Amino acid sequence: MKRAIICLLALFFAVSCGENKNGDSNDVNSAKLKYAAEKNIVDTMLLKKRTFNREIISNGNLSGDKKAVLDFKVSGVISQIFVKNGDHVAKGAVLVEIDKEQYAIKFVKAKTALEKSKLDFKDNLIGYGYGSDSSKVPEELVKTAKIRSGYSTALNDYESARIDLRECELRAPFSGIVANIQAKPHEKITTSFCTIIDDNSFDVCFNLLETELGYVSKDTRIKVIPFAANDKTYYANIREINPVVNENGQIKVTASLINTSGNLVEGMNVKIHIEKSIPNKLVVPKSAVVLRDGFDVVFTYNPQTQKANWVYAEVEASNSTSHIIRGNAQKGTTFNEGDIIIISGNLNLSDGSSVTVKSK
Repeated sequence: MKRAIICLLALFFAVSCGENKNGDSNDVNSAKLKYAAEKNIVDTMLLKKRTFNREIISNGNLSGDKKAVLDFKVSGVISQIFVKNGDHVAKGAVLVEIDKEQYAIKFVKAKTALEKSKLDFKDNLIGYGYGSDSSKVPEELVKTAKIRSGYSTALNDYESARIDLRECELRAPFSGIVANIQAKPHEKITTSFCTIIDDNSFDVCFNLLETELGYVSKDTRIKVIPFAANDKTYYANIREINPVVNENGQIKVTASLINTSGNLVEGMNVKIHIEKSIPNKLVVPKSAVVLRDGFDVVFTYNPQTQKANWVYAEVEASNSTSHIIRGNAQKGTTFNEGDIIIISGNLNLSDGSSVTVKSK
């Protein structure tokens, strides 16, 4: 009995010791995990002055450099349409034709009346004692003879009928692409028939803030990226800047773009990138600037203490990847060439945090 009790006690102490051993192990693991979580590994860069590409981004659209909405100057019913939307046509090509019958009859009548008036005109000259050659007749007498014979009126009617007959055909005023056809055969013309767009070149129309005006001028080169094909980049030159600030504080700018690919179309939405080189600026990646207490902050690294120092900053300008920075005048901070700037791993840092720089 006594031996059994001793065995049970020995078993109890063994189990207790095992539990305590495991507990100590768990405490050590927790401490290691906590240490690992607090370990700040960062990337750094040496701050120095360099050229900064100031980047202005805007949205705009394309508009045909040459564009014309075509209307018939005479009324009638469409007899034939020779084109469809998207067709390229040459200058002078016939696009559509209306029924010519009534205008052809009017033209023949006017031509006949003109021939008759010519005979009457010559008879008038003979009546004045001159031959049919009007070059030897005094100018005032010729004018009188033309009025009495009806020649002047007949000539005007003839020209009017000839123009009306010609206007039964609508022709392209310049080479381009056909768009916005508004009618079908056998319909009476009531609106504009179509639009012709010269798609060899386009106007790029966009707005800039008045504060950005100093970064552009006439002939400034810009990048144009279509929303529908953002892997394609085109280049254009600013042609004009409208010298008026609108109610939104913006200024309209127009650039000229050559459609080198042939894939650009009227009204296409595009993104505008304008770059301006600014020399001798302290430039850091955007990741170097973080927000603390409502202020922009940059962390510098002290290699002697291996700690991060929190420095208030002001962002002077930005592009898609970088900032120009300077010290915060309100906080009395400065930056100098040669400062070591922390550019990653800084999101959870505080002033005086111990950091480890990644091996380069």
